[in-house]
Amino acid sequence: RDRLIVLDARSSELAKYAANAMLATRISFMNELARLAEKLGADIERVRHAMGADPRIGPSFLYAGAGYG
Repeated sequence: RDRLIVLDARSSELAKYAANAMLATRISFMNELARLAEKLGADIERVRHAMGADPRIGPSFLYAGAGYG
Protein backbone atom coordinates (compact mmCIF):
# COMPACT_ATOMS: atom_id res chain seq x y z
CA ARG A 1 0.00 0.00 0.00
CA ASP A 2 1.29 3.47 -0.85
CA ARG A 3 2.23 5.57 2.17
CA LEU A 4 2.44 8.86 0.28
CA ILE A 5 -0.26 9.90 -2.13
CA VAL A 6 0.14 13.17 -3.98
CA LEU A 7 -3.14 14.94 -4.77
CA ASP A 8 -4.24 18.40 -5.64
CA ALA A 9 -5.82 20.32 -2.75
CA ARG A 10 -9.46 19.77 -3.78
CA SER A 11 -9.00 16.04 -4.39
CA SER A 12 -7.17 15.71 -1.08
CA GLU A 13 -9.93 17.45 0.84
CA LEU A 14 -12.64 15.38 -0.84
CA ALA A 15 -10.71 12.15 -0.14
CA LYS A 16 -10.50 13.03 3.54
CA TYR A 17 -14.23 13.85 3.75
CA ALA A 18 -15.06 10.65 1.87
CA ALA A 19 -12.90 8.51 4.19
CA ASN A 20 -14.51 10.04 7.30
CA ALA A 21 -17.98 9.55 5.84
CA MET A 22 -17.22 5.90 5.03
CA LEU A 23 -16.05 5.24 8.59
CA ALA A 24 -19.10 6.98 10.04
CA THR A 25 -21.36 4.98 7.72
CA ARG A 26 -19.80 1.67 8.79
CA ILE A 27 -20.25 2.48 12.46
CA SER A 28 -23.82 3.72 11.94
CA PHE A 29 -24.63 0.57 9.98
CA MET A 30 -23.28 -1.61 12.80
CA ASN A 31 -25.35 0.37 15.32
CA GLU A 32 -28.47 -0.39 13.31
CA LEU A 33 -27.51 -4.06 12.94
CA ALA A 34 -26.93 -4.27 16.71
CA ARG A 35 -30.45 -2.94 17.32
CA LEU A 36 -31.89 -5.39 14.82
CA ALA A 37 -29.91 -8.29 16.29
CA GLU A 38 -31.24 -7.47 19.74
CA LYS A 39 -34.83 -7.54 18.46
CA LEU A 40 -34.28 -10.79 16.55
CA GLY A 41 -32.31 -12.52 19.29
CA ALA A 42 -29.21 -12.76 17.08
CA ASP A 43 -25.65 -12.51 18.41
CA ILE A 44 -24.19 -9.27 16.98
CA GLU A 45 -20.65 -10.38 17.79
CA ARG A 46 -21.05 -13.49 15.67
CA VAL A 47 -22.68 -11.45 12.91
CA ARG A 48 -19.81 -8.94 13.08
CA HIS A 49 -17.24 -11.73 12.94
CA ALA A 50 -18.94 -13.32 9.93
CA MET A 51 -19.14 -9.98 8.11
CA GLY A 52 -15.49 -9.22 8.84
CA ALA A 53 -14.45 -12.58 7.39
CA ASP A 54 -15.57 -11.38 3.96
CA PRO A 55 -12.38 -9.97 2.34
CA ARG A 56 -14.41 -7.30 0.57
CA ILE A 57 -15.49 -5.91 3.94
CA GLY A 58 -12.78 -6.80 6.46
CA PRO A 59 -12.97 -6.56 10.24
CA SER A 60 -12.05 -2.90 10.73
CA PHE A 61 -14.66 -0.49 12.06
CA LEU A 62 -17.36 -3.12 12.46
CA TYR A 63 -18.06 -2.31 16.08
CA ALA A 64 -21.20 -0.59 17.22
CA GLY A 65 -20.40 2.62 19.07
CA ALA A 66 -21.13 6.22 19.77
CA GLY A 67 -18.90 7.73 17.11
CA TYR A 68 -15.67 7.63 15.20
CA GLY A 69 -12.36 9.42 14.78
